[in-house]
Amino acid sequence: MGRALYTAVTGLKAQQTKLDVVANNIANVNTTGYRSSRVLFQDIFSQTLSGGSAPTATNGGTNPQQVGLGVQTASIDVNHNQGSLITTGINSDLAIQGNGFFVLSDGVTDVYTRDGSFTVNSVGVLIDPATGLRVQGYTADASGAIDSVNTNPGDIIIPLGGDGIANATTTAALVGNLNSETNAGDSVVRNVEVFDSLGIARNIEFTFTKSATGNMWDWNTSYTGDGGVVSAGSGTLDFDGNGNAIGASATGTLNLTAAQLETQPPLPDALTVALDFSDVTQLAPPADPNADPSAQPPSDLTLRSQDGFPLGVLNSFSIGGNGQVIGVYTNDRTQVIAQVALASFANVGGLDRDGNNAFRQSPASGLANVGTPGTGGRGTVSGGVLESSNTDLGTEFSELIITQRAFQANSRTITAADTLLQEAVNLIR
Repeated sequence: MGRALYTAVTGLKAQQTKLDVVANNIANVNTTGYRSSRVLFQDIFSQTLSGGSAPTATNGGTNPQQVGLGVQTASIDVNHNQGSLITTGINSDLAIQGNGFFVLSDGVTDVYTRDGSFTVNSVGVLIDPATGLRVQGYTADASGAIDSVNTNPGDIIIPLGGDGIANATTTAALVGNLNSETNAGDSVVRNVEVFDSLGIARNIEFTFTKSATGNMWDWNTSYTGDGGVVSAGSGTLDFDGNGNAIGASATGTLNLTAAQLETQPPLPDALTVALDFSDVTQLAPPADPNADPSAQPPSDLTLRSQDGFPLGVLNSFSIGGNGQVIGVYTNDRTQVIAQVALASFANVGGLDRDGNNAFRQSPASGLANVGTPGTGGRGTVSGGVLESSNTDLGTEFSELIITQRAFQANSRTITAADTLLQEAVNLIR
């Protein structure tokens, strides 16, 4: 009877542990990125009353007789299944679809979380506002390229209002038509805007002069700066009998030194632009029937494209499915600023809970394998959404009922054993 008492006590302790876990799951039903847990039990050991015997020629053998001595907690496992995604519309809110964890750091120690309710602090660092830990990722270079192979993760900095980009023009293409009926020596003048390395717009004057030789036009570029008018490049544009620009003549180069652009600091880099005239034609456009018959139809020539742009300041940002932080600038340009890092583990069940929705790696989990989203089975990142708790209330309430009844049953066992002991004591009366 005493054995039954102690066995029932182990049952009470085990069910109490399970009740604690269920209670914690229910308490965190609305905790962002929370991972629910479950309890598994196993028997402790058994007292052998008689051992088993092997069959003989005259006896079929006997099985062992054993009495179990109770139950114990075998494991408390974390359920890492995906939680539902909830749209928030806040750019700095992030959620992982698939496996992986965000990496947070205090500069010394890293922790890992599924809670992506981040914000940008006063100095532009992406942080977890509850703990102040900094979100880790890879910083893009000046061209927006990410090198996650040769660089280590670091703080993600989004300097709203403080970061600017500009790009010097390196290519420019003109399109249009030069009137084939233009008299030799007559010119067509067009102004084209390009940008230097500081993002300053520079007005370049293109002059196309009809040559007396065949289907040729001489072109010249000039720039008027503080030091006066300087030539920036020249050449000859040759057309075939169909009015199309011929080969190498359809290209040219515009060159301006820093001193020609500015005479006072700050001086930009020298400006070199590859010119493309391949879309320029020499045809006779139809005359306007309402125009003076003696007047020549004008030439139509304009800038088709150029790859430079003026200075823009970081105005806002968004985060794409690959975890890239894309900055939106006041000059309507976008550029990658950084990319969020994710960590994966060989055994996610081996992670230690660290509080504040975070986990720490342990010998059971293995080392963190940190990389970019969408690689190495780490899942993808979505911006403007959060992952909800994966606690299933229906399951937890069912477990709550089962645990309650199991606790009651073990209590009744103790009551029954106590009654039997009382009867044994009463035998001496």
